[in-house]
Amino acid sequence: MYVLRRLFHDGFDRPELALIHYMAALEDSPEDVLARSTAVVRPSGIPGIRQVRLFLPRPPGGGRLRVRYFFSTVGGGREWFSAPYEVFLPGSATEEDVSVIGQEEEGNARPAPGRGMFRLPLPLRPEEPRAGTVRYGFGAMRKKPSLSLCRVRVPLTVDEAPVVEVPEALAVLKNRPMPFFLYHVPEGGTVPVADKINCARITIRDEEGDIVCARALWGDRSWTAHNLTVMEARNFPSAEGRAPGYFHSGDRNAFFQERSAALAGLPLPRTFEGFVFGPSGSIVEYCFQVLKGSPGVAVASWINAPSGGNWTITL
Repeated sequence: MYVLRRLFHDGFDRPELALIHYMAALEDSPEDVLARSTAVVRPSGIPGIRQVRLFLPRPPGGGRLRVRYFFSTVGGGREWFSAPYEVFLPGSATEEDVSVIGQEEEGNARPAPGRGMFRLPLPLRPEEPRAGTVRYGFGAMRKKPSLSLCRVRVPLTVDEAPVVEVPEALAVLKNRPMPFFLYHVPEGGTVPVADKINCARITIRDEEGDIVCARALWGDRSWTAHNLTVMEARNFPSAEGRAPGYFHSGDRNAFFQERSAALAGLPLPRTFEGFVFGPSGSIVEYCFQVLKGSPGVAVASWINAPSGGNWTITL
């Protein structure tokens, strides 16, 4: 698995939220998409610079990976999109920003068709070492998990657990968000440690009918890992203009028109819904970011809990 680091410079007007939208395909077959996703670009610790690491599959059978991506930001009620970029892995333009994570075949590391990934600090136990490497993987509920499930190997640092990507659903569980296990084993260990991955449905209510797109920004209590869920209106009636296609739409005005027409057929109030994920018993914090209006004039705004902070939910 490749890990590609990308940087974003805030510029004069520091955005409230920065995202990267990326697609990875075979170099000679751009239509054969191996991964497509959106990730939050986080502050790097250096003023004005944000960074993100993209987890990308290595092409089966060798060859190079073509990665296309662009950035978007939200700030001051406006949404901005960058020009597209394209790089190749491996390649001279990216050699200083790419590392490789060891992986023994794919196993369940890729999400089920139609499902995405979320980011999570690997739930290491206090007594586990913070040096060397740790192996992890995923599987359905088993009484005696096998080491063979832990097929991905990542290095450990002393200060913090590595952030990993976890499927929203496993193919063996019929593509639905259902509980499964994240297994990990420290270097030299022989018995995998199991964490049950749960999900919870979160909703936002649209009383006036002016929300076109709704998103949930969420993460663990420490916000070590940031995630963005693009929410869908309950009982959305159309195959065109579905929420997950928004960022990768070639013509966003046309997307808005199709989506607005479909939403107009839903009675008020409308409910937008999505899922958050994490280990059983963990706490997730979240807030909402919505687009209201019409094509070309949509206004972005944030919705927080009545207290002014984030909502929380225990999984």
